[in-house]
Amino acid sequence: MAKERAQSRSRYKEKAQMAARSTDAYVPEEGRREIAVCTGCHALYRNKRWYMEEDESAKISRDMARNEIICPACQRIRDDNPAGIVTFTGDYLIDHELEILNTIRNEAEKARVKNPLARIMEIRQEGNAITIRTTEDKLAQKLGKIIYKAHSGMLEYQWSKDNNFVRVNWSR
Repeated sequence: MAKERAQSRSRYKEKAQMAARSTDAYVPEEGRREIAVCTGCHALYRNKRWYMEEDESAKISRDMARNEIICPACQRIRDDNPAGIVTFTGDYLIDHELEILNTIRNEAEKARVKNPLARIMEIRQEGNAITIRTTEDKLAQKLGKIIYKAHSGMLEYQWSKDNNFVRVNWSR
């Protein structure tokens, strides 16, 4: 019995030590040491984090930035390579389209304040379906979850194993 517990603890340790690193090709493994500004969206990179203009510390540091780069979100948009695709479908969507779109835009704005790299790339509407492409997989998951909480229905996630990509489907 004691031997089994010791083995299970050692297995747990091994799993914890082998935590997966981000495999997102758009995020460099090692952070930059210098302060930089994105030429596309003007987000500021400092201390391994991106900031938007609304942040006071970002305004102060913007003057110190000597490097111009393209942030991962702008690069994804330029490459037309979303990290998440959310599809909303169903007859219910037609009756509540404006409400759902407003909720999506509000949630995306909240996410961008927290993380400037979380953006909606495109919102496309065709018939009784709305498709949203995002620069981050977590934003796509969050959009599906927030609509599911507010309007119920059916929610499904499909993750890619090789890279950071998720397909979210909501219907009602």
